[in-house]
Amino acid sequence: MSHSSLEQQLDRVEHQFNAVSAALVDGNPEAVQAASAMLQQMAVHFVQMVDEMGRHRVSSVAAASLAPRIKALAEGMPVLRANLLRRSAYVERALQLVVPATQKTTYATNTGPYGSGVRQSGAFKVFSA
Repeated sequence: MSHSSLEQQLDRVEHQFNAVSAALVDGNPEAVQAASAMLQQMAVHFVQMVDEMGRHRVSSVAAASLAPRIKALAEGMPVLRANLLRRSAYVERALQLVVPATQKTTYATNTGPYGSGVRQSGAFKVFSA
């Protein structure tokens, strides 16, 4: 594998990274899912290419041209991931508003505005003064 094929693969990963960002801004869930799955696949393929070439050889060959681009992607991935998680939480909350939970909650009860008292455990069921 040559330096140019590595550069082409990095171009594809960057393009897909931008596509995920654009889909996230647009708010289209199908596009976000498809683009992020493709980005994951391309990133794995890129790492496999680097491993096949040998990391030391790649770092010496690509130090001048590819290192800043790889660093920018590495710094952008956590930001993109955080934005994807925010969008996921937003969609989850919206879904809970539209479709309320059908299962009874574990800890909260609907007995009153302040909830129920603490359940007693052990041998003594009631204390009196």
